[in-house]
Amino acid sequence: MKKSIILSFMLFFTAVSALSADNKYAVMELSGSVNPIVAEYLTESIKKAADDGNQFIVIQMDTPGGLMDSMREIIKSILTSEIPVVVYTYPKGAQAASAGGFIMLASHVAVMAPGTEIGAMHPVSPMLDFMKKDRQGDPEGVMEKKVLNDTIAYARSLAQKRGRNVDWAVDAVSRAISNSYKEAYRAGVIDFIAEDMTDLIKKLNKRKIDLNGTPFIFKTENIREVKYLMTWKQRMVNKIADPQIIFLLFILAIAGISLEFKNPGMLVPGIIGGVSLVLFLLGIRIIPINVLGLLLVVLAFTLFVLELKFQSYGLLTIGGIVSFFLGATILFDSPLPGGGIPMSSIIAMIIVVLAFVFLVVRSIINVHRTQATTGREGMIGEEGIALSDFTDIGKISVHGEIWNAEFPGDVKKGDKLIVEQINGMTLVVIKKQ
Repeated sequence: MKKSIILSFMLFFTAVSALSADNKYAVMELSGSVNPIVAEYLTESIKKAADDGNQFIVIQMDTPGGLMDSMREIIKSILTSEIPVVVYTYPKGAQAASAGGFIMLASHVAVMAPGTEIGAMHPVSPMLDFMKKDRQGDPEGVMEKKVLNDTIAYARSLAQKRGRNVDWAVDAVSRAISNSYKEAYRAGVIDFIAEDMTDLIKKLNKRKIDLNGTPFIFKTENIREVKYLMTWKQRMVNKIADPQIIFLLFILAIAGISLEFKNPGMLVPGIIGGVSLVLFLLGIRIIPINVLGLLLVVLAFTLFVLELKFQSYGLLTIGGIVSFFLGATILFDSPLPGGGIPMSSIIAMIIVVLAFVFLVVRSIINVHRTQATTGREGMIGEEGIALSDFTDIGKISVHGEIWNAEFPGDVKKGDKLIVEQINGMTLVVIKKQ
C-alpha cells in the first residue's frame, strides 16, 4: 500500500513536470519593411511553432509598411494557423503602419505598447494618381478605383473576421487615418494595451478567443518563451531587401564599373562596382523592380556624362535630373507605403550623383584630355640642340639626353631644333624659326 502511494505521487509529479515543460509560447519579430524574406521567415516559423507544440505565437511588430504580396502571405499564415497568433506592436515608440495595420487586423489578439501608433493604410503608387477625384469624391481613374476598393474590401473583411471596428478599418484605408495606442483601444481596433512582454503574458492568461471555430483559453502561468529567429542567410538577404539599399547598390554598381572602364587598373572602383552589382541582382530577385525605371536611371547617367563632353548649356543636365527622378520614383511600384523610395532619399541621391559626375568624372576626363608630358610622347614639341654638323642624320641633345635626329637638309652645330615626331628611336625634327 505504501509503495502504491509513493508510486502515485511520483507519477503525479512527473505528469505535472511534463505539462509544465510543454507549456511554452513562440516569439517572432517583424522589424522593418514587409518583404518576401520577412514573409518567408514568418510563414515558416508560424507553421514550425505549431508543429513544435507551442500554445500560441507572439509576433513583435515594428514596421512602416511594405509589399502587398508579402503582407498577404503573412496574413494567410495567421488566418490558417493551428494556434493563436498575437500581434504586439512593440517596443514603445514602434509603429504598425500600412501593411502593419492589416496584419494587426488579422491577428487573433491585437495588442499595442504605450507610445505606438497604427493606421495610414491607404495604397500609394507613383503609377497611380489618387488625388484626382470625381463628383462623388472617389478617385477619378478606373485603375485607382480598382486598387483602392480592393484594398478597402480586404481591410473590411479582416475586421469583420476578427470582430474589430469595421468603420475604422475602412477609414484607415480610404482616408489614411492613424491613431495612437489609446485611440486604437477606445475605437475597438486592438484588444488591450501592454507595457511590455511580461505584462502581455499576464494579461493573456485565461483570455478566451475563437480559434477556427473552436473556443480557446490562454493559460500563461509558468509558461516559457521560445524564440524563432531568422537564419543567418535570411538576415543577410533581408538587409539587402530594402528599396533604398537596392537603389544605392545600383548607383554604386554603375559608378564603380564606369570608372573602371574609363580608367582601367584603378581596381578599387571596379571591385566595389562588381560587388554592388552582384548584391543588386540578388536584391531584385527578392523585390521586383520596374525595368522602365531602371532604364531611366541609366539614361540619366548617360546624359550627365554627355554634358561633360558636349556644350548643351545645361539641357543635358536638366534632362538627366528629370530622367533620374522619374526612374527612381517608379523603380519600385508597391501599392503600400514603405515599399518604395522616399522622396527625401531620391533628392539626396540626385545631389550625390551630380557631385560625383561633375567632380570625379570630370577630373578623369580632363586627365585623359591632357597631353602627355613624360615618356616618349612628352618629347613632341620639345626643343633640342645639334651636337655637330650633319646632313639628314645626326646627334642632338634634348632634356640632356642624346638622341639620333633626322632632318631633310643641312644642320650646323648649335642649331636649335624642334621635335616634330618620333620614328622608333629617332627624332624627326625641324629647325626652330
